[in-house]
Amino acid sequence: MEAVCQDVELLVPPPSIPRGKGVHVSGIIRDIALSTGVLKSDGIEEPSMSDVRMITDPVAILRICIGLSWEEYYLGVFLKRKGILKHPGEICVDGIYMQPDGVERGVMITRVHEVKATYKSINTVGDMRGQWLWLTQVKAYCKGLNTTYAKIHVLFLCGDYKMPIRPMVKEWTLEFTQHEIDDNWAMLRDYRDYREGRCISQI
Repeated sequence: MEAVCQDVELLVPPPSIPRGKGVHVSGIIRDIALSTGVLKSDGIEEPSMSDVRMITDPVAILRICIGLSWEEYYLGVFLKRKGILKHPGEICVDGIYMQPDGVERGVMITRVHEVKATYKSINTVGDMRGQWLWLTQVKAYCKGLNTTYAKIHVLFLCGDYKMPIRPMVKEWTLEFTQHEIDDNWAMLRDYRDYREGRCISQI
């Protein structure tokens, strides 16, 4: 037998739902995170509110593909059985676009559902309070859907990193105050306005 191994060049697939032309909440959050050091810059990417990024790093592309594959199964099969609507569509509030992963519309409440796949250890996530990126995103979606209820579903690809490595799936049920939702949105909107104003003043 002869066997030849070679690398496979993956591509980031286009979004399943066309994205509105404008500022997206994920772009604002990423810009804030890069500017404040919450996310480490790779030295190539400059802070920008654009939701369109040229991703060429093969490891980053593979991680994105893993996350999208997990999201497709979890939302399209597992959560669908529970009546949760996958990708309910694009929402625009104050000129900022967003696309929640899923939404559950009950008799009494509407709940945002966000699905993640991560190489973080479950031990570092704890009670979710330290996950600024995830919480800021989910609170923005709550604003868009006029609710204070959410669930974050996380696939921990390496579990708690204890050997043998075991992937784990956990979900957090969250209830925010309206004050938390409004404060979060004011931060995102004001940061967008500040960045756009700075860009205009430099022209």
